[in-house]
Amino acid sequence: MEIITFDKNNETYIKAGAKLLKENFPESYSDNPLQEMKNILSKDRIALMAVEEGALLGFVGAIPQYEPTGWELHPLVVEGSNRSKGMGRKLVEALEREIANREGIMIYLGTDDERFQTSLSDTDLFEDTYRKIENIENYGSHPYEFYQKLGYQIVGVLPDANGLRKPDILMAKRIRISKNDSLTDEGKESLNPGLSERDHRELEEKIQEIEDFSGVVSIKKGEDTIYQEAFGYADLSNRRSNNQDTRFGIASGAKFFTALGIGKLIEEGKLSYEDRLRDLSNLFPDFHPDVKIKHLLSHTSGIPDYFDEEIMDDFSELWIEQPMYLLREPKDFLPLLTPGKTMFSPGEKFHYNNGAYIVLGIIIEEVSEVKFTDFIGKNILRPANMNNSGYFSMDRLPGNTALGYYKNQQGDMVSNIYSVPVLGGPDGGIFVTAEDMSALWQKLFRGEILQEATLNTFFKAHATVQEEVYYGYGIWVRTKGDQVYKYMIMGEDPGVNFRSSYYPNADWEVTVLCNREYGADDLSLWIEENLM
Repeated sequence: MEIITFDKNNETYIKAGAKLLKENFPESYSDNPLQEMKNILSKDRIALMAVEEGALLGFVGAIPQYEPTGWELHPLVVEGSNRSKGMGRKLVEALEREIANREGIMIYLGTDDERFQTSLSDTDLFEDTYRKIENIENYGSHPYEFYQKLGYQIVGVLPDANGLRKPDILMAKRIRISKNDSLTDEGKESLNPGLSERDHRELEEKIQEIEDFSGVVSIKKGEDTIYQEAFGYADLSNRRSNNQDTRFGIASGAKFFTALGIGKLIEEGKLSYEDRLRDLSNLFPDFHPDVKIKHLLSHTSGIPDYFDEEIMDDFSELWIEQPMYLLREPKDFLPLLTPGKTMFSPGEKFHYNNGAYIVLGIIIEEVSEVKFTDFIGKNILRPANMNNSGYFSMDRLPGNTALGYYKNQQGDMVSNIYSVPVLGGPDGGIFVTAEDMSALWQKLFRGEILQEATLNTFFKAHATVQEEVYYGYGIWVRTKGDQVYKYMIMGEDPGVNFRSSYYPNADWEVTVLCNREYGADDLSLWIEENLM
């Protein structure tokens, strides 16, 4: 695929462009799309097209409005099968470079809301205008969020532009400091950070190799997003697509949030790493008397587990005798934590233990006297600006949340609503977005969630898993030589596959959220080995 100047003399491309216009904007261009193509390709405008093997995949245009400094982006059109694959992003970024080369400073666009897709519609925008803009919400995949990902910001609205209470949302982006500045290659990269064309192509080829890949892939360097795209369906039955802001379950990735909650209580002086379990709660009298908080955090407690991942492979079997719809609180798991033979003495070795984190969640509730999910929401999610994440009930999922899917024994794709607890808790089940995961990494390393000394303790290797792989407190630690190579949070459940890694030396974040049982682990490793 290449992006080049639109060939104004090629009737095949022009007709294909008219067809795409009609398909993408039937209400505006059904009558005479060829005439609109002539306007788009007029002498004073810019038009770029994406082509592959002679086929038109999409195009983008710009109109000089404040020549030469200000241009209006119009239109952006992508063929249906190429949406959610980064095509729109590539076209917009190519247009920005072209306008910058022509001494343009700013690009703006209007994103109409004629179908009540945002909170700015169906309201009187002549009243309390600025507050409503500041608190805008996206109800139905309105494109303003796509442009926000590319660095555009809302700069105003035109109330009633498309009819009563159907506004035009105005967005703009500065692409140069001034028309006299020389925009070097380095400057272009800083304004439009991203993968090279080759890396981008190879990454998307890798994604296409994964059968029916469904999820969001996000790569950041520092605070710059260099790749973020959504694939597949959040709801197979209704063909509702995933988007970059879709919420995904992360299974055991939730253990990290539980660990951070324990960290808050330690900083408040209400707990210590050396506190013994039997001194904190009378609910576990049969567990080894020397089990401590540090052992539960690092999977070295040796307590019996309700789901031992080393000897069990079907999570859904747990709910035959204990229905998953009854599991809404950490203490609801107590019948599953029946006393059993201690696997080993506390601190002896690493053995991954879901039950240990259920116990930690119960400790949080008993020490704080606050409901577990409320405690994590107040002390972790809100300080991290994880405003779209939370512990959501499977029978009352909020909008823009992906259902998890897996193949049953008959080979049919089914949702995981009967395979996981109805409400996530200390050992798994929180829902997050890619942006919220990035916000967590950023806030953590700025010391805005836990103090630096506490964080250093959590990220220290406390248990050896295998060569160069360790476990801290709620987080995996991978080393190379004597240095930390990456910190990783991960989780797997029926219909869930999740990896989010931070590479301290490269300052990279790689997050892959999937609503299938596969994809995140293979793809994360490929990105690590081929793009970093």
